[in-house]
Amino acid sequence: MLALLSKPTRPAVDWDRLGQRILDQSAQPCWVVDRELVTVGVNPALCALLGYRAGELIGNHLLAYVAEDSRSVLERQAAIRDLTPHRSYDVTLIRSDGTPVRAIFNDSRLDGETGGTAPAFCIFVTDITRRIEEETQRARRVDQLADAVARMNRFLGQICQELKDPLSAILGATQMISSDVASPDPAVGSQAPGTAHLGAYAALCSDAGRQMMRTIENLSLWSRLQLNQVPLDLRVYELGGLLQDVLEELEPRARARDILIVNRIVALPVLGDLSALSTVLKHLIENAVRFSPSGSIVMLTAALTDGRVTVRVQDNGLGIPEEFQPHLFRIDPHHAAPGADGEVGSGLGLLICKALVERMGGGIRVFSKPGGGTAVTVALTPGGCGGL
Repeated sequence: MLALLSKPTRPAVDWDRLGQRILDQSAQPCWVVDRELVTVGVNPALCALLGYRAGELIGNHLLAYVAEDSRSVLERQAAIRDLTPHRSYDVTLIRSDGTPVRAIFNDSRLDGETGGTAPAFCIFVTDITRRIEEETQRARRVDQLADAVARMNRFLGQICQELKDPLSAILGATQMISSDVASPDPAVGSQAPGTAHLGAYAALCSDAGRQMMRTIENLSLWSRLQLNQVPLDLRVYELGGLLQDVLEELEPRARARDILIVNRIVALPVLGDLSALSTVLKHLIENAVRFSPSGSIVMLTAALTDGRVTVRVQDNGLGIPEEFQPHLFRIDPHHAAPGADGEVGSGLGLLICKALVERMGGGIRVFSKPGGGTAVTVALTPGGCGGL
């Protein structure tokens, strides 16, 4: 049972008919106290909230019903009550059965008719116990979900790593088969009979293996991005030089599909991470090549606009259906469409680009018209602004 403070001897307080009207008419728990925080009036709603009868509350000090850790809050508010007529603050009350009640005190002065010092104070009590419990449970569920996502991403990274080694062995074997098939038979001076089909099979296996390896690498990078395990070292790099390295890797595939990559980006310094910039450029150009029809052009341009370096990758390909465009940067709906040669990507490329670009302080946008091609623009920080 809660030990109550002894009732102090005090003069009668005329706290005005206003206080009585408040107690009679308010459905919200209401507490009226004098200047010494002694209870002079309560309403039935407050009695029901705390589990006391009115006679057990009236005449007792307010602090007798306040939890220990909230008493300093109440005393501090009482000290400034003559400075501000209305105050709102959180306290924890203790019910008659010892259970805590989280509440908001809306505390107002009841000024006497003769003016001068306020004889009493009216406190409306709002029970927020359930709200606090719901917020606590919600925060706990969010933490549990975040932990589950982190564990899933770690597991995904481990699976990707375990898949890479055997897949690399398969790719190496198919390359050796292709080389052996292409080599002339020393006995006859030409390709061994009956091996032509092996070369075609090896090529199919190699293409499928490379596509799978790209998907695995994207999944691995995506999982590490979600775990913030991709450190960035921001430095100034010359965009044209980075592009040359990327184009040397992608041009053989573009030539195989009779696609011309036109690079109109001149020397232009940008602030970014070397690996992140290379990954973003590679993904965007690779996507443009994949979705462009044979004999078309992929155009690369860049300009300094509004204090940002805007890189644009434009293709003349299939375009993106309008119903897919709002979901391009979301992982939940699967919207990956087949490329011009029927190859289907994982849909992670743009997500990875967005994550990396934003970590470098930039932004990415997609402009597309079904049947009219797609343009992706990346805004980066110029190398002359804050660079090393």
